[in-house]
Amino acid sequence: MDDRVYARDFANQLVRLLDAGDDPDRVQQPLREALQTRVTLGDDEVAAIMAEAMDPAQRFGVTEAEIRAVVARFGQAAGDAVRSETTADATLSDFSTQYGAAESLLLLDAMFRFSTVDGTIEEARADRLQDAASSLRVDPQLVAFLFRKHDLRHASGDFVIRLDGPEAVIGGDEGVHLRLPDPQVAGRHARILRVGAGFEVQDLGSGRPTLLNGDPIRRAQFGPEDELRIGPYTLSVSNDGASLMAFGSQAFSSLSCRGLTRHIGDVVLLDDVSFTVFTGEVIAVLGPSGAGKTTLLSAITGNAPADSGDVLRDGSNFHRLLAHDPSYVGVVPQEDVVHAELTVEESLFYAGRLRFPPETESDTIHGEVDRVLENLGIDHIRGNRIGDAERRGVSGGQRKRVNVGQELLTRTTRVMFLDEPTSGLDPQTAHDIMGLARQLADDGRILFIVTHDVSEDLMALVDHLLVLAPGGRVAWFGPPKEACSYFTVDSVGGIFGRLSDQGPEAWASAYRESDSWRTWVGMREHLLGLVDKVGGDSGRKSGPRRDWLGQYRTLVQRYSRVKLRDTVGTTVLLGQAPILAIAMTIAFPQPDTACMFMLALSALWFGASDAVRELIAERTIWRREARNGVGLVPYLASKLTVLGALVLIQCFLMVGINYVALDMGAFGFDFLQLSAVCSLTGMVGVCLGLWMSAMFPTSEAAIASLPVLLIPQITFGGLIVTVKKMGAMGKVLSYGMITRYSFEMAIKSGEKLSKPGRRGGGTHTEHIMAPLWDLGFRSSEVDDMGFSMGVLAAILTAFCIFFLALAAWFTARTTRGN
Repeated sequence: MDDRVYARDFANQLVRLLDAGDDPDRVQQPLREALQTRVTLGDDEVAAIMAEAMDPAQRFGVTEAEIRAVVARFGQAAGDAVRSETTADATLSDFSTQYGAAESLLLLDAMFRFSTVDGTIEEARADRLQDAASSLRVDPQLVAFLFRKHDLRHASGDFVIRLDGPEAVIGGDEGVHLRLPDPQVAGRHARILRVGAGFEVQDLGSGRPTLLNGDPIRRAQFGPEDELRIGPYTLSVSNDGASLMAFGSQAFSSLSCRGLTRHIGDVVLLDDVSFTVFTGEVIAVLGPSGAGKTTLLSAITGNAPADSGDVLRDGSNFHRLLAHDPSYVGVVPQEDVVHAELTVEESLFYAGRLRFPPETESDTIHGEVDRVLENLGIDHIRGNRIGDAERRGVSGGQRKRVNVGQELLTRTTRVMFLDEPTSGLDPQTAHDIMGLARQLADDGRILFIVTHDVSEDLMALVDHLLVLAPGGRVAWFGPPKEACSYFTVDSVGGIFGRLSDQGPEAWASAYRESDSWRTWVGMREHLLGLVDKVGGDSGRKSGPRRDWLGQYRTLVQRYSRVKLRDTVGTTVLLGQAPILAIAMTIAFPQPDTACMFMLALSALWFGASDAVRELIAERTIWRREARNGVGLVPYLASKLTVLGALVLIQCFLMVGINYVALDMGAFGFDFLQLSAVCSLTGMVGVCLGLWMSAMFPTSEAAIASLPVLLIPQITFGGLIVTVKKMGAMGKVLSYGMITRYSFEMAIKSGEKLSKPGRRGGGTHTEHIMAPLWDLGFRSSEVDDMGFSMGVLAAILTAFCIFFLALAAWFTARTTRGN
């Protein structure tokens, strides 16, 4: 680039647009500084270029004084027409094309700086700046940032207008009474009408919500006690009804993906994905199956980081921020990730208890729950059970709001991901959920929505589409309306059909070389390099995650409540014990080896059947909570505690009924010792069931695996074929059977066992040494009693630890795989 040519073009455009030649003293020094930071020219050369630019003859021969004369003689419209010609929009477009995004943004930034007088920008100059931004093809979001950067009113968010006439139109277009130049504000957003002594507010049907006291409205009464919400601005009427005041406090923050690439072998999942989004924006992520939508979101959140590339928040490592404060990101998956047995309020409270620091008082958490319930409009159902498809509870839309509410409990949540939020909902509920998403963004958040719902009403609430072609290639990033023009389709839904017209690489290459990429991707990247620091952190940092003991207590309380509320399921599980116990008392008139084996096998079954579905049923909930810092150890420990208590009740019931009915005390059995043996066996079963639940993707697969595991326990447990009579391979396998050790422990809990007499001659009792020898659990040595009770207990405990470790490994693996 020729520095002299560039400096001349830069200065000419700036002076022409702002009529700086009429006031050279005001702009000379800033213009000199702008040029000297961009070009390597001597002071004399810069001075000559500036003098040439401010020569009236170089500004198409029309001065501002001459334009004022035209206005005085022919009216304002004629003056505006002359000024429009002198601003040379075509030349601005040429400048943009020739010098690119960085220089266009630098020029516009200089225009804003020179247009600012005493910290504000006059309305006429603001209109011309908007026109210049359009000619330079600058992203409206960046224009809004420049207004906040240079105009104190926009920086503080304070605007006041007089309500003198019968109405006041609010929006972002020229000519409205109160102009709020922000992309979240529609061109003509709302109207304030004077009705008698009061006011009425009307939504003008832009598709962007107008909120009165937090509720979306079409038409409503509006007074000094009310708050009107339009985009990021809150508006109110003064007490005397003479003025309308607007305040906007939205921070400006960015989230940038730079060159994200991910492969699995030779398969490309993401290919050089780059884009930047800002606070207040809703981004709809579209693309066919296999386009990498889920992979991209996982790369952004750090669940499955990309192989190369960066995710930056205001220029800093985003994943490092999340390691310090996981609550900064909220993820609402497509599936319901709430316990159906809990009430709405309970679900939010336990979610808050797991997210907030351990020292947080319950009253504080309840206060945050109240805030979320009110903000989401579900305070009236706080005491209702959530329910699911099988158990009637709150509606689908309300359940989705509860899911969103869990992510809003911590006020630091600034980036949210919603996966198919409208799936399975009726059109009105879907529109309400998308309206909620729009409101959350207007509050100063960034929202990504993965969706296949491309209806016109919903797309009106979206700021940008991110269209991914197969292989994770960006085919488009920008506004929905411009996307339709780019793909030459009538509606966003037609984009899917166009993607098959050429290969993914071709789409990615075409977009990269387009003016749209320059406007919506390149210019945003250049803005982040243009300013030293954009925005700032909002809210408190929660610091390192909670202590595991506090998490464990909360998880135990919640899981206990869930099991108690599931009265049918818990009753069925508890009912197994007396039913099996009664069946055993019928089959075994007295305690013998078969009875002892059934006690051990039943205890193992109790534990395994109690736990085999639990981790699968809560997998999506666990993934969400793990992302928010809940530890794997307290999570599994809570399962072990509650399920262990359930197994303990089952085993004591089963042993108690058999102990009384079979008069086992007369055979020297100790009730507590036998119950402890069965309970320990049941705990091994719980750990085994948790492993199965962590390993398999569905409950059906996990349940189907139980017979495969339990039948060998029967075959090689030592009853059907005694260990003494097994072959070498059978003996080796028997040492890997849980029932082999729990069976032996059950026998050693007593002194005698019943044994059938020969030739059907009734029964007799014998000391346990005889059946232990018959079964192969001891040798013929008189002092040999086989493994001691302590060793047997240690072996069963080792099984518990082994299965629990497997459960932990598979759970962690599925978490990372999300």
